[in-house]
Amino acid sequence: MMNQRFYRFLCGFLRPIYALLYPVRVEGTENIPREGAFILCSNHCSNRDPFILAMQERERYFHFMAKSNLFRWKPMAAFVTALGGFSVDRGHSDLNAVRTALQLLKEGHGLAIFPQGTRIRDNHPAPMLEGVSMIALRSGAPVIPAYIGGPYRPFKRIQISFGPPVSFEGLPRRVDSATLGDATRRIESAVWGLKK
Repeated sequence: MMNQRFYRFLCGFLRPIYALLYPVRVEGTENIPREGAFILCSNHCSNRDPFILAMQERERYFHFMAKSNLFRWKPMAAFVTALGGFSVDRGHSDLNAVRTALQLLKEGHGLAIFPQGTRIRDNHPAPMLEGVSMIALRSGAPVIPAYIGGPYRPFKRIQISFGPPVSFEGLPRRVDSATLGDATRRIESAVWGLKK
């Protein structure tokens, strides 16, 4: 379970360090809902991504999926869990992770997902997996696209942009493979459309 006090402390501790090493130009934070569930959907270029996204938003907290091997060592598992992370078995249909995500959204929390499924260090537009679309369509939570302009290099400014909610207007109500594919393409377009 997330420890909000620890989450705030770590963000406050890291914020000036990151501001020095990885200065950020951020835009679009007004697109993050002030209340209620939402899914923050971002490209993924570094292990730093969850931290740098969390530091841009001072009012809302992000839970996030984290690869299952991070939970094999108990101290690391406790650290990631305190920051709102929960395990996902990448490369498989992890129903437990999906259930956890849907429950968090049902409770009105924010959820950050990196639907490329792995880090893309050179930040090219790799295909996104359809799991985020399934969670979005089943939950009804708005999907807020985000773009991180990596790769990270010391003292080089990083662009971070948050866009307006992705529109799923016109999609059928049934969640089948065609609907998921269409929704995923819309999310991809929204995320990469933020790239300057």
